[in-house]
Amino acid sequence: MKLLLTAALLLGYASASSRPDSVPADFDCAMRQLALDFANTKLSALRPSCQHPTPATSNAVGLVRDALEIDAYGCSTAPPPNLNPPSSSSPPPQPPLTDPSAIYVDSYVGSDENSGSSTDPMLTLTAAVQKSRNSNSPKTIYLRGTFYTKQIQLNEEDSGLTIMTDPEEEEFAVLSGGVPLTTLQWEKNPTPNVFSADLSSFSFSDVPGLHFPSLSQRGTVARFPNTPNPFQMNEEFSGDQRIAQGVATWLPPKPYKETDFSYVQIPGVRDDTPDGWFQDYVHGVGGSCEVYDPPVSYWCSNSTQGGGAFQFMIPSGIILDESFLPNLSKYTPTSLNQAVVNAWHPARWENWMFEGDFDINSKTFTFNKGGFQGARGEKQGGDWFIENVFEELDSENEFFYNRSSKMLFFYVNASFASSPDDYGVMVVPQEEGVFNISGASQSNPVKDLSIESVTITGTRHTYLTAPHSVPSGGDWALERRGAILLENTESTSIENVKINMVDGHGGHISGYNRNATFKGNHFSWVGGSAIVSWGRTDGETDEEAFSGMGGNWPRFNLIENNVAREVGHFEKQNSFYVQAKTAQSTIRNNLFFNGPRAGVNYNDGFGGGDVLEGNLIFNTCRESGDHGPFNSWDRQPFLTPVVDEDGSTAMEWRTIRSNFMIGNYQSQETVDNDDGSGYYLTEDNFLVYSSNGLKSDFGGHDNHHIGNIYAYVGSGSWGSGSCMSDGASQLDGHEDLYQNNFCVLSEGGDYGNFDASTAYPKMGDNDIYVLGEDDVGTVGLNGVALADFQAANPGVDDGSTVALLDDWGIIINKGRALLGL
Repeated sequence: MKLLLTAALLLGYASASSRPDSVPADFDCAMRQLALDFANTKLSALRPSCQHPTPATSNAVGLVRDALEIDAYGCSTAPPPNLNPPSSSSPPPQPPLTDPSAIYVDSYVGSDENSGSSTDPMLTLTAAVQKSRNSNSPKTIYLRGTFYTKQIQLNEEDSGLTIMTDPEEEEFAVLSGGVPLTTLQWEKNPTPNVFSADLSSFSFSDVPGLHFPSLSQRGTVARFPNTPNPFQMNEEFSGDQRIAQGVATWLPPKPYKETDFSYVQIPGVRDDTPDGWFQDYVHGVGGSCEVYDPPVSYWCSNSTQGGGAFQFMIPSGIILDESFLPNLSKYTPTSLNQAVVNAWHPARWENWMFEGDFDINSKTFTFNKGGFQGARGEKQGGDWFIENVFEELDSENEFFYNRSSKMLFFYVNASFASSPDDYGVMVVPQEEGVFNISGASQSNPVKDLSIESVTITGTRHTYLTAPHSVPSGGDWALERRGAILLENTESTSIENVKINMVDGHGGHISGYNRNATFKGNHFSWVGGSAIVSWGRTDGETDEEAFSGMGGNWPRFNLIENNVAREVGHFEKQNSFYVQAKTAQSTIRNNLFFNGPRAGVNYNDGFGGGDVLEGNLIFNTCRESGDHGPFNSWDRQPFLTPVVDEDGSTAMEWRTIRSNFMIGNYQSQETVDNDDGSGYYLTEDNFLVYSSNGLKSDFGGHDNHHIGNIYAYVGSGSWGSGSCMSDGASQLDGHEDLYQNNFCVLSEGGDYGNFDASTAYPKMGDNDIYVLGEDDVGTVGLNGVALADFQAANPGVDDGSTVALLDDWGIIINKGRALLGL
């Protein structure tokens, strides 16, 4: 086994918890049960439009119960609610036992020479798609079995096509982008528990991952330090095995001259932000941004603004030493040529992966690839680990693939298996996606295509192999990849699909798309984000990058009744749903839980008009700091036709309504409107925990919170806070608003803070509750007791009151009523 690091070398973050210490345990239990009831109402209302009997969201309420830790906290001994309650409506009409107009595909008994009838099925989906293109009959393809497939390319010729599991099958057909390792001959190595197999008969050149489908688990690339549990998706701070950032010496960023950059700046494109924040469109090209494709980013400009803003940079390498890598002297050239350094940004805003070259004399690992997995840079890395090193193969379920000899090495879990054969057939993910649905152009898109009732799995990670770009002025960098990729489509529907154990992103809505729908799907154990929506502007490196007038971006997405959980296994700057250069999306009635970073992210303002409604979002920020269930930025304005068909940087208001959000773990706010965010109506939400309620800073404006319940503000990991934390100055006509809210403060202090040097935000009729009798008369605004403030400033916060909370049950009752439960 590996030597244990001393406590001084281990990561020093505080222990994470899903239950704050400062709240009553009885309230916490009642709140969790309320969340479970809310989840059950969402799933009970879902009836998949397809006829297959097994919905992708089956057992989701049981999974929510586990994630809420109801039993672990001793909250309830009651059994889970009915997971599949009977429908009050008539069941959908069933198709005939066989459909003579459909094409049948069977992975076990089919042949591509067959007719494609139910009794004479084809073998591959690719051949069936080609046959459907040549047919004048209705386009339906029914699948049976498990398909290990190359990425399936669908285009405008496939408009109107439906691909789904045969309704007569009991289980979903499986479409895997992996290669099964059949007929392997494992040999036991001298090292205990290590086995090896020759993969030279397989055509692939690398083993980027190793899946065990029969166990629904992944292997772990050999690494140091070991993880406490190789199958754990989101490692909490308390169990995260990494080397602290200050232990190793990071090499300084590569030096760049000013002439290595070129800049685009379009001044004064908006005037609604205070103090000149983000009023110009800016980006930089080249220099340190050469790691991106294209080499352009807001963060490479010479005019960056916002929290912690500076021009993008990343460390150029790291000096390794036996003091923290005990096996370093045993490393061979093969291991060093394949090694990857995986590091958090020092503030845990993102993580980076680096490949490099190792100099044995100086023990210097110089990075030659990587660091592009996020948009925000720093001079050094944060806590880190090294992986893909043979000499670190000493923990259960770790593997190493020698690319030169084509030998695979695997360390079995001896308490479970006597050999790797006991894991079932192992699968090596190879394809970057299973479906690529791309029309020829915006004027010739794929239309009305539907994928329903299948399982998609086995795609490879793309965090080092695919080019990454910075989509807009948020903190994100992304690759245009996904298990299901949409581009140039209209009215495409992905419904009732299980997307499980994909090592990159799940769904990706890229470029021109209209009315793309993801409904009733179940995303689990995803390497990146569950769903990404990312458009394109009219240029990349020149001034046309400011303009979205060409329409090459997603509009009217519908993300509804999905379950997304266990995301961000590899790339930590991820969400259940993230959008950039996208407008007028509806994200409604989803269950999102268990992720390392923010739950839902809007990376920019781009036209606005989005609705986030009726969702349950919790267990976010389990590995990172800052943010919470929802996060937004708007540092980079864009010209769009959303508000004015002739073009405007103005936004339609975005709505965040009737959601149940729990800001546990490292959440700073449940709704985090960051740098420049504006035109948000946040109303009638049940918002539990976190350090602050309303947040508006760094040029934030037009942020309206109305009718929300904030339970135990100041209970988050960021310490005591306020119901209204408004650090931004205010422009007349663009003030923030905080009215008719119910807010419980965990500690004393002020219920609100704001910049008193400019126009005041609009406030009034808020019910503020405190936990201590002595706080009733002292809680107020900007250090002034509420009654005194109201007397001195009539009309600013009339009708707001402060009272003692003598029964936490009022919070639950109000929450139940607000959510319609």
